[in-house]
Amino acid sequence: MARYAMQVSYKGKDFSGWQKQPNSRTVQGVLESALELLAGHPVTVYGAGRTDKGVHALGQVASFDLNRHWAPEKLLLAVNAHLPKDVRVMRMRYVDNSFHARYSALWREYVYFIWTGRVCFPHFSDYVWHRKQKWDISKARRACKLFWGTKDYRAFCRKSECPPSAFRTIHKAEVFSRGDLVWFRVRGDSFLTNMVRIMVGTLDYICTGKKDIDYLEELLQGKAERPDAGPTAPADGLFFWRVGYPWSLW
Repeated sequence: MARYAMQVSYKGKDFSGWQKQPNSRTVQGVLESALELLAGHPVTVYGAGRTDKGVHALGQVASFDLNRHWAPEKLLLAVNAHLPKDVRVMRMRYVDNSFHARYSALWREYVYFIWTGRVCFPHFSDYVWHRKQKWDISKARRACKLFWGTKDYRAFCRKSECPPSAFRTIHKAEVFSRGDLVWFRVRGDSFLTNMVRIMVGTLDYICTGKKDIDYLEELLQGKAERPDAGPTAPADGLFFWRVGYPWSLW
């Protein structure tokens, strides 16, 4: 038995998210199918985190076991040969049997891209939220500081999937801009369903003048509910960027 870790990149547009589900095309599903063809036995792939329908990934990490040893470089090429063009394994390595892509992770990082110009280049329109309205970047940066630390994110989770405790720890939340392109980068221990997209929708309210920064502070006090926060930003602009572990995985 050999355990492997792989870095996976994918375009989320034509996937129903990461998690395998009946009668739906998912990233976990196509990876397991490709590995089963190579291994000759069922393979379960465990991801470091789940992504919703339409969400992309640059540095998703997954782990799995095979009944026999493959050279990682050979396995990487063989898996990619059996995958569709919208998902690729970028890196592959042996790991200790104690490693688990999800449970060994210390943090996850997401990046959300917003295009604020009136017209968006067609080459990357599938990877941004074309907002068509300028953001006040200085206000965005001040608002982001309120996300840092352990806060109650009940108002930032899809209501039907909100757990009894919605406290989450955010290590870093920042906004950057270059011309019409704005991106929001957030790192945390874990995230609730739709949490990053609702954070972006709420920032949009603040940065376009619909709400002030005090509004965000009130949302994070745990007394607010999902309808009180901003909208869920479209999936197009969201990327699962990278995962942190106690050691350098690559």
